[in-house]
Amino acid sequence: MNFPRQQEDFVALSDREREVLQCIASGLSSKQCAQQLGIAPRTVERHVENLRNKLNARNKPHLVAKALAGGHL
Repeated sequence: MNFPRQQEDFVALSDREREVLQCIASGLSSKQCAQQLGIAPRTVERHVENLRNKLNARNKPHLVAKALAGGHL
């Protein structure tokens, strides 16, 4: 049975949001992700917050799960 895709499946993510999402999915901390991307840890946290809002996720593990389900990873 095919279920209709949820609206968050169609959310557009920026290139930077995708990079941060990859870091989070790889298990990196915000500080490690920031070092890898050459940005401030607070900026990473802001991107994570934006991603959580866009994908209606409760926390980082839920964010990764929803990103996988939505084809963002």
